[in-house]
Formats: sequence, C-alpha cells, structure tokens
Amino acid sequence: MDREVDCVLLTWKEKSPSGRVYTRCQIADEPSDLPWGPYTVFFAGYTLSTTKFDNRWMLTFLPPEIDLERAA
Repeated sequence: MDREVDCVLLTWKEKSPSGRVYTRCQIADEPSDLPWGPYTVFFAGYTLSTTKFDNRWMLTFLPPEIDLERAA
C-alpha cells in the first residue's frame, strides 16, 4: 500500500556505556489505522526506515550525518 501521512518524529540523545552519543527517534501522532510492517519516513530531504509492530514503532538510530538543527 502506498500512502503518505503526516506524523511527528521525536528525537533525543542517548549516551552508550562507552561514552558515544547517539540520536534516537520514534514516530508519534500518526493515524491509528496504519498497519504493522516496514515504513519509509521522509523528512527535511532525509530518508529513514522503520517498522511498526504490535501497534508500536520500533526505536531507530538516526545516521550521524543528519543535522537535526538544520532538519527541524
């Protein structure tokens, strides 16, 4: 099914035990009728793959080349 919807991409920083900082993200405010399965998210010229399973979005790491300040 090809379908485009608006949603919110929540992002936050996490630090690994080794001290490396990662940016994590998760989908929010999406339509409730989206089925389980793989999805492609497009934002600010970037593409991100994620999955919806058991009515929850899998947490995803953002690639380090994505500048969140510029993308916002």
